[in-house]
Amino acid sequence: MKKSNKWSGFFTNLLGVILGIALTFGGSALWQRHEEKKKTKEVLILVRNELKVNKEWFQNQEKHINEDISVYKKMIEFKGNWKNVPIDSINVFLNCITNLYFSPVTSSAWQIFRNSEMIQKIDDKELVIRLTECYFWIDKIQQHIEKQYWEPKIEVLIDDMIPDHPSQYLEALMNKKRSVTFYTIMANGNPLESLFPFIDAVIDYTVMLLDKYGDFTYDMDEKDKEYEAFIDARVDSVLLKKNAIEND
Repeated sequence: MKKSNKWSGFFTNLLGVILGIALTFGGSALWQRHEEKKKTKEVLILVRNELKVNKEWFQNQEKHINEDISVYKKMIEFKGNWKNVPIDSINVFLNCITNLYFSPVTSSAWQIFRNSEMIQKIDDKELVIRLTECYFWIDKIQQHIEKQYWEPKIEVLIDDMIPDHPSQYLEALMNKKRSVTFYTIMANGNPLESLFPFIDAVIDYTVMLLDKYGDFTYDMDEKDKEYEAFIDARVDSVLLKKNAIEND
């Protein structure tokens, strides 16, 4: 009986050790998965916030360009009659054409996520595809805006002129064929106009998918389905511009 009790105690202790090891490793694995999910969610929140910042960037670009266009229209209207233009208007024209500040969109959060192991563990592959496409369009349209608007705006200026009066600079500028062509094209309508609602819609849809995946107080309802249909229609309406942009 003593021998039996001895072996019984041994097996009980052994079972306790095995269970302890299993619980330790199992608990460690659960904790690791919990931490991975937590980190993934934190990075996705950063990506989501970054997308909202980039959407605001495009909205500011649209506003800035449209404000410039209203000035270009006035400049063409006053062309050849600068002596009769009030000095306040002259200063507005000069401030407009020399305002050349251009800051790029940000993609730091996306780069962190894209280059990490977290992206491989996302089970929603549509989300990964949409994120990749979204940042592709953000970068591509930013480059298009820079090439089609900001670069020409800089190139038409006269760098080597020190006028006696601000109106003399404007007069010389508006006698340059290249300058007149650029300002006239812009005054006749924003050629980039259709790109802004497109990128807004793409960003909005991607943020919606992030909200859905990350469960950031998200509920799918009929309005979301209608919005998806709106996004699809918006994307279809601008696909004809895709080849032109990619070929730049």
